[in-house]
Amino acid sequence: MIQGDRKMKDFNFRSTINLFLLISCFSTGASAYNSDAIIRNFSKETYRASSQNWSVEYGVDGSLYFANHRGLLEFDGINWELYKLPNETILRCVKIAADSTIYTSGYRELGYWKKDLTGHLQYFSLNEQASQYFTDNEEFWNISILENEVYFRSFTNILHYTNDSIVKVESPGFINNMHRVRDDILLASEEFGISKIENNQTVPIIEGSVFNGMTPRFMLPYKEDQLMIGTKSNGIFIWDGNQLKQWNEKWTAHFRKNEVNRGYITSKGYLIVGTILDGIIIFDQEGNYLNRHNTSNGLQNNTVLGITTDRFNNIWLALDGGIDFISENQNFGFIIEKIPEIGAVYDAAIFEDKIYLGTNQGLFERDIYDTNAHYQLVPESQNQVWFCNVIDDQLFAGHNDGTLIIKNDIQKFVSRQSGAFTIRQDPLNPNLFFESTYSDIVRLKKQNNKFTQDGIVKNFVDLIRFLEIDHLGDIWASHMHRGVFKLQLNDERDSVITSKYYGENSVFGKDHSIHVFKIENRIVFTTEERLYTYNDLSDTIIPYQFLNEQLGEFKQAKRIIPALDHHYWFITKSDIGLYQIFNNTVKFIKNYPRSLFVSNELIDDFENIFPLTATKAIVCLENGIAQLDAAVSDSSSMISEFKPRLRSLTFNGNRGQTLKGTITENKIFVKYKYHNIQLSYAFPYFTHTPIYFQSFLKGLDQNWSKKTTIPDFSFDRIPSGEYELLVKASDQWGNESQFSSFQIEIAPPWYLTNYAKASYLFTFIALMFGVRSWSINKTKKKERLQHQKKERELIQLRNEKLRNEIQHKSKELANSTMAIIKKNEFLIEIKQIIAKQKEQLGSRYPDKFYYQLSRKIEENISSYDDWQVFEMNFERAHEQFLNKIKEMHPELTSKDLRLCAYLRMNLSSKEIAPLLGISVRGVENHRYRVRKKMKLEHDEKLIDFILEL
Repeated sequence: MIQGDRKMKDFNFRSTINLFLLISCFSTGASAYNSDAIIRNFSKETYRASSQNWSVEYGVDGSLYFANHRGLLEFDGINWELYKLPNETILRCVKIAADSTIYTSGYRELGYWKKDLTGHLQYFSLNEQASQYFTDNEEFWNISILENEVYFRSFTNILHYTNDSIVKVESPGFINNMHRVRDDILLASEEFGISKIENNQTVPIIEGSVFNGMTPRFMLPYKEDQLMIGTKSNGIFIWDGNQLKQWNEKWTAHFRKNEVNRGYITSKGYLIVGTILDGIIIFDQEGNYLNRHNTSNGLQNNTVLGITTDRFNNIWLALDGGIDFISENQNFGFIIEKIPEIGAVYDAAIFEDKIYLGTNQGLFERDIYDTNAHYQLVPESQNQVWFCNVIDDQLFAGHNDGTLIIKNDIQKFVSRQSGAFTIRQDPLNPNLFFESTYSDIVRLKKQNNKFTQDGIVKNFVDLIRFLEIDHLGDIWASHMHRGVFKLQLNDERDSVITSKYYGENSVFGKDHSIHVFKIENRIVFTTEERLYTYNDLSDTIIPYQFLNEQLGEFKQAKRIIPALDHHYWFITKSDIGLYQIFNNTVKFIKNYPRSLFVSNELIDDFENIFPLTATKAIVCLENGIAQLDAAVSDSSSMISEFKPRLRSLTFNGNRGQTLKGTITENKIFVKYKYHNIQLSYAFPYFTHTPIYFQSFLKGLDQNWSKKTTIPDFSFDRIPSGEYELLVKASDQWGNESQFSSFQIEIAPPWYLTNYAKASYLFTFIALMFGVRSWSINKTKKKERLQHQKKERELIQLRNEKLRNEIQHKSKELANSTMAIIKKNEFLIEIKQIIAKQKEQLGSRYPDKFYYQLSRKIEENISSYDDWQVFEMNFERAHEQFLNKIKEMHPELTSKDLRLCAYLRMNLSSKEIAPLLGISVRGVENHRYRVRKKMKLEHDEKLIDFILEL
């Protein structure tokens, strides 16, 4: 589309776009009740149960419950869980009371389910009260609830449960169906017509054989007090209290052919008819056809066994093969159409009642009126197509092999210059167009409404991706990879006279990711960081401060695409945004996160949008297109009404212990040994778009966790303390739900409890006392040791002194003994001399003098005084030796003791002899006698014995 040429733009949207929009999925009423509904299939592999589902109910808590062939199936928006009956029999019906009690019935089995404190359903069988009424092989197909009374229907029985007791309702015969209609429980039968239950009796409403040959399948309230009755193969009837009339006769043949099986009235008053052979048909209150869903347009099975809607008016179908979800949600302004067979889409256009898509495989076309038609390759257009533009009622396609023009289904190449990227009209010459290619800028000339190549722009060769021409006629050309050029042409507009390059050394500060576009006829440069603009007054490029401040994150745009009425699409790495920019005002219209296209993304670095109107556009994707309508509001008004609901809580110990937690309270207390916590959340907000979840544990986390589509959160080894867990949901636009808050208190480990702390205190006090006592004892011991050391030193000194004294005394004793010995020897020698003189002199030596002198000598040899001195000195040197030996041998005489004392002094017999005044022989004899008195052994020596004492 040519920038600035409003007439060309208006042509695109006046001639064919209105019709295209009527048949496109931009219809703002897109829902489950028209042809643009989005259907999601759940197979048995998804919900992990049997294919067959007999009934479906929407729960008070927002969950869906299905009577599956294998048990009760629960879906909370995230998780599927199957609850089997104790006897594992089939379930035929599920019904939920106002108090959230879930009643189920099946083959010879009646009962109800309630959630326990951990959030799991527990089953309570009613067979004990009901089994007395069971017949062989009886199955209960319907459940109806009126206030606190529950009715179970088989073909031959109606059982009434109230106040924990069951009684049988008297019925007239075979019962085809049972439904609550307003405040009555109605029964339908081919045999007896329609009746209601009163006081456990049946009261006829429609009597007679009116239903003979028919099989009633459902009864529903109709206008005023009328009754709608659906039959298997005879259509649908209305009972007005007096007569039975056919309803919507033009559909009766269809009902007969496809067998009516179920009927359901939505909160909007729409009638959904479920069939055996053709899925569902939807009618409004007046019986006008709205929509039809079967296997040809999305259902996985045509046999409908159960119908319900949720609070969002989404339709849920229990099928003979699987479960289907039909979204009532608005498409929020975007729908993705996958077209995998044509390749990656680079541009789109609408021309001559056809939509054209330029792809890497060629140019493809499809009739805009026929939505079931397939895209066909335009002849001779194989290979890469870069752009599609409608110019003067002709379609231009920039092709790898040149420029292709299409008119009236006839195509021809107007240029064979390879790789046409962008085409722009020259504002100075409206009949001249410039086109960027792989190597040159090509001139296309319009003459007589025909286009021809008019050469190339001389003096410039480069790979140019985008072109824009300012009001002065200068061409701004952004390179495919590096920088941007300002080209000034000559007056003939066929040659470059000046070229200026803006790259790393320019205001941009880099040479990559720079592209040129126009906003309100002003040159604008994108850098993926901020916007710049050209100031022609100063001939400089400057930051576009006004738009940078107004656009927020969209100042980081990679590409800018103009739309009608001053609207502009901005594409960044993460978002697509629409703004209206006019007269210095910037108005934000809508943001589309690129995560919307995560399964079919925009082509990286070749992102493109084809505007249809001011707010509607086509986004080019890798395998198809996305259709946007920015006038449609997003999901913020709905998701903000909800908050994630805690579904299960598990505590894990470090040694593998597992404990289920209570989910009915907003605060839990956890023992430290179970401080590994796993939480699973439900979010029964049913939509066809992804929902993301995040957690934030206050007191531990610094930021919200990364977004995940599975609301299961684990926190391992949480320290003791108090925490608040916040969980939120968000959609792809970033709109958030309410926070789910949960208080968690982790008890301290046993070694940090108050009891432990008290014991630590007592232990510390005891330890302090112990340390003090130990310190005192240690001090005392030290003092005692020091005292003992001093005593030992004193003793040692005393002993040293004693030893010295003893040594001295022993020396004195030895000296005195030797003196005595010498004296006695001298006396003995004198005595011998005297005796010899007496012998020689005879009478001449008077006897008187001789004996007097001899006696005197004898007295001095055996002097008592000498012994006393010796004994005193001996005792000092040898403490208590004599006393000790006396005690041991009291029979020893004083002479014996003297011998022992001399032996103690280690004196020889020769030395002892003078002391005792006897001969050496006499000493030896004396020693022998002492040995005998001491009774020493033969091998014991007397001297050794005495020295050891």
